[in-house]
Amino acid sequence: MASRLSSRDVSGFKFIFFLAIMYVIISLLVHSVLHMKFITPLSIDAPLDRFSEARAIHHVAVLTTDDRQEGRPGLRKAAAYIKEQLEMLKERAESNIRIEVEETTVNGSFNMIFLGHGISFAYRDHINIVARIIEEWDVYFPLLTGTTIFIWNSPESMIGDFTWRISSADLQETDPSVLINGHFDSPLGSPGAGDCGSCVASMLELARVTVESGWIPPRPIIFLFNGAEELFMLGSHGFMTTHKWRDSVGASINVEASGTAGPEFCVMVLLLYANVNTVVLTDLVCQSGPGSWPSQVYAESAVYPMAHSAAQDIFPVIPGDTDYRIFSQDHGNIPSLDIIFLLGGYYYHTSYDTLDKLLPGSIQARGDNLLSILKAFTNSSKLQSARERESKATTNGYKDERAVFFDYLSWFLIFYSRRVAVVLHSIPIAIFFVMPFLLHFWDSRSRSCFAIFYDFVKGLLFHAAGIILAIIFPIILSILQLFFSSYALSWFAHPYLAFLMFIPCSLVGLLIPRTVWGCFPLSQDVSVIKKSEEALAEEARFWGAFGFYACLTSGFGLLLIGSKAQLVVLANSGTF
Repeated sequence: MASRLSSRDVSGFKFIFFLAIMYVIISLLVHSVLHMKFITPLSIDAPLDRFSEARAIHHVAVLTTDDRQEGRPGLRKAAAYIKEQLEMLKERAESNIRIEVEETTVNGSFNMIFLGHGISFAYRDHINIVARIIEEWDVYFPLLTGTTIFIWNSPESMIGDFTWRISSADLQETDPSVLINGHFDSPLGSPGAGDCGSCVASMLELARVTVESGWIPPRPIIFLFNGAEELFMLGSHGFMTTHKWRDSVGASINVEASGTAGPEFCVMVLLLYANVNTVVLTDLVCQSGPGSWPSQVYAESAVYPMAHSAAQDIFPVIPGDTDYRIFSQDHGNIPSLDIIFLLGGYYYHTSYDTLDKLLPGSIQARGDNLLSILKAFTNSSKLQSARERESKATTNGYKDERAVFFDYLSWFLIFYSRRVAVVLHSIPIAIFFVMPFLLHFWDSRSRSCFAIFYDFVKGLLFHAAGIILAIIFPIILSILQLFFSSYALSWFAHPYLAFLMFIPCSLVGLLIPRTVWGCFPLSQDVSVIKKSEEALAEEARFWGAFGFYACLTSGFGLLLIGSKAQLVVLANSGTF
């Protein structure tokens, strides 16, 4: 005789079905965001006042025809192409444009921390070719453009910096400006379509839009194309230590690409995503500072916000570095954003980083974001030159306060200050401690506050044990895999293998504490309470999990928010 399902079983199945539907919906939304399904890239015939991905892709195609490493002819060709594009912009501009070009030779040296050890770098006969274009309007809004190329002693060795500056006529050399930086050299053996041909292409198209859209920036904008980021950021160092415009920079935007790494690479630590057919490139703000002003500007202006404040706290753990470090930490203390192309880690710094791997919509999103952010920075009253920042720090004292920010599926970005964070992150902890007293009075004082709290603490410890086991079990599986396979990252190019390998064993670790829960009796006396033992156990597990995440959020948030805005990178094994 067939048994009938109880009402409780039916309710359970309905709940599981509801969770499955929600999981499918959220998965589709996340997939849409990661693969830029919500963005339509503009064609090469798009209006001149709009950023066009198709026009930017054309630049990537030209840049990736040759290797662009220091000492290779391809780097010189790339420099010549960028300079040619600037000259073409000059020809298409109004006739009342004047260009000034100067050449200087600079020497430089600096120290940096690498893998916990100090390393010294020195370079000499570094030639800067600076072209300054002035657009003389009747209302005195000139267009200034500069080109800087750094060249070492070897005829084929070149570290190139192209500096393009747009400003108003009453400009002084120390007036605050906005710097946007990208490097056109590539890693050894890699065409560098993502890292960082896409950066240079985006900046060239952004420069074109700035000139041809009719928008006159209220503050100077400097486009810095440097040719030696892969060589421990020599290009940006040369600019920040020798160029006459360096003290005018009031904010900087570093445009970078980790080649092909997941969008949660900096946020969720090592959740890497790759696809063998496409490189999904998503811009994520991985670092911001000093202070909270740069991230606030981004939050208010980004068209497609993709940022997480936890990224810059995890970034020092990652074996890599960017020009952001030079601008904001080592040689400038400039309020900066580090915006990095992410996803597709299988192709990063390899010969597979090619043009055909770029996903449609990724560069369009980057360009629209950068244009909006540039406008916001140039219109901000907080934009200050180096002298103004130093004067303000001396007078008022420098307070490097951080903020908490994160986006939701690129729809909107939540941003709040440290003071608000302290309050918000403390509320869950307060609820956790108050609930035993509320339940005590809710049940007509038939339950002991201390017994309830003790069961909550037990639930917290059991949930913490489950989380720890859920992490340990996949690690053990990874170690065991090394004994049976020579491919430690066999799942790297196929993300579904990571789910099949690690999710089941992680779930096993998560469920083990729940299985042994019955071996530890409850502190509350079930005989005097009008609730079943199972209901009390579910209550203890729920509030235990709540308490665990409340403690984690409060402790982690207060620790990171209260620290300095920028952390010195102590462990790096390469540069992005």
